[in-house]
Amino acid sequence: MRTYSIKELENYSGTKAHTIRIWEQRYNLFSPQRTDTGIRFYNDADLKKILSTSVLLKSGFKISKIAKLNEDELKVELSKIDGTDDLKSKTKIELHISNLLSAGLDFDEIKMNKEFNKLSESFDTYSIFISIVYPLLNRIGVLWSKNDIDPLQEHFISNSIKKQLNIATDKLPNTENEDGEIVLFLPENETHDIGLLFANFLLKQANIKTIYLGQQVPTTSLIKLIKDRNIKKALGFIFFSPGKEKLLKAVNSLASACETTEFYWSGNIDTLELLKPQKNQIILYSLEDFHQKLIH
Repeated sequence: MRTYSIKELENYSGTKAHTIRIWEQRYNLFSPQRTDTGIRFYNDADLKKILSTSVLLKSGFKISKIAKLNEDELKVELSKIDGTDDLKSKTKIELHISNLLSAGLDFDEIKMNKEFNKLSESFDTYSIFISIVYPLLNRIGVLWSKNDIDPLQEHFISNSIKKQLNIATDKLPNTENEDGEIVLFLPENETHDIGLLFANFLLKQANIKTIYLGQQVPTTSLIKLIKDRNIKKALGFIFFSPGKEKLLKAVNSLASACETTEFYWSGNIDTLELLKPQKNQIILYSLEDFHQKLIH
């Protein structure tokens, strides 16, 4: 069982550490243990409780009432929120994010799959990704930057999301029309492919044929494929910047070698800002850009 600092509880739940201490002292919401030097630490049950508390607070509960609820009563109140059919409800969104995060931190594949199955019964893949998965990934990114999430937990959650995207994509009908097919790839050294998988789903859903190449595609091999098949459009995602000069050399070599191909780039905004697009390079800063320039 993992233990957590009060700062980690803050980062997971969005509730300030100062507020958590007040809840402990005033309402006995938690009973943290202490190290030999007197520093508080929390367990998995405490983490789940702070996540549940955050959801109920957003639904209008007072902390004084939440503190009096036992574990079963907490589940009952959370199930009432889950029973609503409005995915736009901030409270319901927070509940699903909390459930997925909690399952991921526990490496609980069954709970993770049940949560995704429940969502897919009521909502389409696009809504689930935009309203639930993307905010979840943002939260994980913050935790990662602060070293508050184990790399294995991050990998488990990411792979669970990728599995769901692959399932949704496989359910789409095959596109026979090769006119206008798009190559999807991550450049060498790039491994963050959730965005690329989602783009592949959206393109296939729009009846656009794709060639999905995935992670760490060698530049020379990509150039050969594009020329052999006379590909007119290619979509790449970049997150990791090896330095401005190396990045520009990598993307510009593609543009120069394949002058009749349009290269669309998306990914991390800060990395995209380093690019100086040539005439056959288009930067996609948002999902709206993606729809307007690739799906129409």
